[in-house]
Amino acid sequence: MNNEVIPYIDQLPELSQIEFLRKLEAQLAKDLYPVEWGEIAATPTVEKIVSRLHESVSLLIEKHGSSLGQVLYRIDMPEGKIRSQMASTAADQRVALLASQVLEREAKKVWLRMHFS
Repeated sequence: MNNEVIPYIDQLPELSQIEFLRKLEAQLAKDLYPVEWGEIAATPTVEKIVSRLHESVSLLIEKHGSSLGQVLYRIDMPEGKIRSQMASTAADQRVALLASQVLEREAKKVWLRMHFS
């Protein structure tokens, strides 16, 4: 697995990593509404999750920009901080910036639930 891409996954045993990816994908699908995530994979991979996340964030910015604040609130990310970071980032890097921050926050939420339940 590519542990640098998805935070917290390396803190789990190998068997739990697949469950972590399933739960992470489900969390992303739920929180990124109104962007339609699609079907959750039975055996998700890091590459597929990251690719779908980039596509979803791109759609969110382009077609659902007015919902961005609601999505950030749902994910529990500070809207003001994200908007200022995006304003100071080159346009072609905004999707990557937002996607990495969403992935980090969502991975933390899933890891905490798995770790403390």
